[in-house]
Amino acid sequence: MKRCVVDASALLRWFDDGPGAIRIEELVVQAASGAMQISVSAVNWGEVYYVIARKHGERQAESFSANFHNLPVHIVPADSPRAERAGIFRHKFSIPYADAFAASLAASERATLVTSDYDFTRVADAVAVEFLPSGKKA
Repeated sequence: MKRCVVDASALLRWFDDGPGAIRIEELVVQAASGAMQISVSAVNWGEVYYVIARKHGERQAESFSANFHNLPVHIVPADSPRAERAGIFRHKFSIPYADAFAASLAASERATLVTSDYDFTRVADAVAVEFLPSGKKA
């Protein structure tokens, strides 16, 4: 079975129907059919919730959360071992700590990291990364 880890930027693109939202929808459909396993770190999920609440209000964040929890996406807790692995990724690749949770989760699950954050080019030698479109006009 294929595995992917989505980070906050990918889920926010999906929420905002931005560039790459269709790709996230495809992954969710594949997961619903059993062909894909999707995971997100609880740290990255918290970031998604925060950004939606800040930009659109707490009701919108609560509504998205309620719907999200019905999807075939596994929210992986941030326990001590995962926090330590994230710390190592932060140290080795000089990426933000929340991003390190996504990258280290993808590495531990041997999954592809799906993101719209091009800072993840720094971890491309350690983790398979699928970048969503940049959204910038050419």
